[in-house]
Amino acid sequence: MTKNKPALQDAKELLLALVNEFRQLSMKVDLIAESNERMLTLQKALDQKLAMKSRQKEKRKLEPDAVALLSLPAALRKTALALYKFDRATADDLADETKRLRAVESASANQLVRMGYLKKERGGRKVYFYIDSGLETNR
Repeated sequence: MTKNKPALQDAKELLLALVNEFRQLSMKVDLIAESNERMLTLQKALDQKLAMKSRQKEKRKLEPDAVALLSLPAALRKTALALYKFDRATADDLADETKRLRAVESASANQLVRMGYLKKERGGRKVYFYIDSGLETNR
């Protein structure tokens, strides 16, 4: 009988150790679940932001103003129409689209900037031309 008591004591200690390990494991699983829930919430918020930006970008898609385009000379009209296919474009992009020289497109785009039909901004070494939505509605 004396041999059973130490064996019973060892079994109780082992059971207590297992219960402790189980509690620790349970706490870790709970932490992982909470972390996943936070990540899913953040991902959902990010997805909603991206969807909103996408909808805003679609709204910003501009349709050519026929009267304004018809008032332009043919060479400038070709450049302006090519730019409607891009959000922002370099003279190289416009030249690829119109099959004209880059220098011709650059000159045409700069003339349209001076006339107020386009805007331009520098991004590093490249100059990007774009149609300002505020200008489009005023034309």
